[in-house]
Amino acid sequence: MPPRTEAKPQPLLIGIGNRLRGDDGAGPQLIDALAADGNSRLQTLAVHQLTPELAAVVAGASSVLFVDASLVQPRLALTAITAATPGPGTRNPGHGGGCFSHQLTPAQLLALSRAVYGAQPPAWQLLIPAERLEPGGALSPTTRSAIAVALRLLRRWRARHA
Repeated sequence: MPPRTEAKPQPLLIGIGNRLRGDDGAGPQLIDALAADGNSRLQTLAVHQLTPELAAVVAGASSVLFVDASLVQPRLALTAITAATPGPGTRNPGHGGGCFSHQLTPAQLLALSRAVYGAQPPAWQLLIPAERLEPGGALSPTTRSAIAVALRLLRRWRARHA
């Protein structure tokens, strides 16, 4: 019997958003574009929202980049993030429903990964400027333009981490 080999952790790219809600689909659209490049050393996921079930996937990654649309971010922004830490007297860090909800922030998902699996890979968040999140709407010119720039940025991130 050959010796068992463990798979080397890969970088993970998570696109968050709903393709049916205009600019909110920017994250999954970027994931699709990057996946079309065919780089097998990069895991990609497109999800509607971050859920506790993703903690295991995050724990097994060498690094994580969350991509999401933002109505409050006027420019493309790539920032390092760390796990959320509960403050005094709080059960659920950050905004959203907390660790027992099916809507987590990236920082909360990292904290859950660390708490349950003992692993918290280095992580970043790329926010794409958004203007419209209405059902059935097309991408706004602002978001479409930001996606083109973000794709180049994501390819550079992949080259450094994959």
